[in-house]
Amino acid sequence: MLKKSFLAGLAVFGLAFTDSFAALSTDDYVEAAWMTTRFFGAQRSGEGPNWILDGTNNPTSFTGDKYNGKDVSGGWFDCGDHVMYGQSQGYSSYVLALAFAEFTTGFYDLYTGDYTDYKASKDYTRKGGKPNDVRDLLEELRYEADFWVKAAIDENNFVTVKGNGNQDHNKWVTAGAMSKLGTGDGGEPREITGNANDAYTPGMAAAMLAVMARIDPDESARAKYLKAAKTAFAYSKKHKGVTNSQGFYESSWWNGIWEDGPFLAALELYRTTKEETYKTEAKNFYDKIDFGKNGFSRFSYPDASPLSDLLGEFVFGWNPLGDYAGVQNYLDNMYLNVTDSKGIFNKDAKGPGTFPTRSPAGGAYLYALYAKFAKDDSYDEAIEKNVAYLLGDNSNKKSYVVGFSRNGANAPTRPHHRGYYGNEDPGRDVNGAGSPPEKNKLLGGMIAGDFTSGSHNGSTADWQVNEVCVDLNAPLVGALGYILSKKAPVEKVASDVKIPEEQPKEDAIIGGRILKTNAFSVVQGVSSITVNSTNSDPFKVQIFGLNGKIEQEIMSKGASLNVSLKNKGVQIIKVTSKNAAKTFKVNNY
Repeated sequence: MLKKSFLAGLAVFGLAFTDSFAALSTDDYVEAAWMTTRFFGAQRSGEGPNWILDGTNNPTSFTGDKYNGKDVSGGWFDCGDHVMYGQSQGYSSYVLALAFAEFTTGFYDLYTGDYTDYKASKDYTRKGGKPNDVRDLLEELRYEADFWVKAAIDENNFVTVKGNGNQDHNKWVTAGAMSKLGTGDGGEPREITGNANDAYTPGMAAAMLAVMARIDPDESARAKYLKAAKTAFAYSKKHKGVTNSQGFYESSWWNGIWEDGPFLAALELYRTTKEETYKTEAKNFYDKIDFGKNGFSRFSYPDASPLSDLLGEFVFGWNPLGDYAGVQNYLDNMYLNVTDSKGIFNKDAKGPGTFPTRSPAGGAYLYALYAKFAKDDSYDEAIEKNVAYLLGDNSNKKSYVVGFSRNGANAPTRPHHRGYYGNEDPGRDVNGAGSPPEKNKLLGGMIAGDFTSGSHNGSTADWQVNEVCVDLNAPLVGALGYILSKKAPVEKVASDVKIPEEQPKEDAIIGGRILKTNAFSVVQGVSSITVNSTNSDPFKVQIFGLNGKIEQEIMSKGASLNVSLKNKGVQIIKVTSKNAAKTFKVNNY
């Protein structure tokens, strides 16, 4: 009975799935990664090139963006509109840059970053692309990083928003056409916010730039990105909070938790430079993050605390207190403990307006990072299952990615995205958008989604379901990169930079690692664990392998017990006392 019930429990912890699922082929994942990565090229503001605008009368947009006379053009539009909201853009760019750094071999070189290959071949499918010895995601990241360099003017001026949401939403036209409409309809010259009381956005931008300063093959680019990262961090340290944007991005959505931005900036600057001062500054911000305030809410642009928890543990060996200690415990409470019967991370949000696709994508991304840092592949099936769900491997065969229709999946065809339809007539509104050009049908954006309906919503105006955004795509692209790094890695592209793998200090992952709940705590040492009972009751410790077989069983004689782990690898620790029971998972390296 014990073994049967315990194996059932493993399913909850992502270690075993009793239901088989029709996994996508490796080539399906390659297609999805190509498409969702190139989506960022359809979000380009400025000179571009922006491939979604190819063939229109206005292939560039907002090239005149200036702040105090300085050029601040470029960057990504946040969603299907043409405002640049740094609040989500900083998060998205960092999520992607971190994924590239950690799962490099899972990101392919399938096209040229200026899209001249597609123009020449007149074929905007994957087959029309031509490799150019630079991984595609790196080229998309460079475009964004170059904007952040412009945005980080000095420690007193940093651009967080470009445009006015109310003006922008007056007309349903492409970015190039809107640029020429005038300020009242979202065109140039437009509002630029460059001195907001915002620590979060410049912090996230600094984190992204610090990663770029490690991964870009161009030495001069690395120096440029590092300098801008330091400037953005300096601005972040002098401010608090998040930019409030006219109801489109309310600062209240962050629930008062903005310290993740400067913390992640300091952490990445430390990883890049190895300067101890950044570790000190990171600790200062880390200690101010209220990990309990958002509970175990899902990973998203206004809640980056799960990423701070994960990187804080694996880079520095830091843990929050109480039930938020131990990144595994944190992630499992946020995702695996609230899956549906099929193991999909979707119980916290499902219907229109909840943007439910964030949950499977965000969970898959975070577990992928955990797997990389902990060298623990026990979550791989859960990662793949959740990504596959978003690509149509579900009972309704609904793909949530515009253009991805492999295996008979039903992909969305009416995304809330102005560029997709190619309309340049300001007299046509969102409901008269018409059909998109053939090439644009492969947009690659993941919609907000509705998990309560068996079919897609056909109304372009319904942004609550059909919006596509950079923050939705970023974790999905990262998770796809992880999957391909395991299934079909591309070990070397000519322009790759050799980044020495970080060798964590022993106590960063093993010694001193704390997994704590209200009843028990586990401190992991070198090939041993120390279990403590918070109420001083005697308890029993059982150690299981992933096959459910019990390997060790020890009774405590008091409130504390040290146990030597006999076997290597991932093991399940079950602690039971008269009034409480708790299961932990540890990896004995």
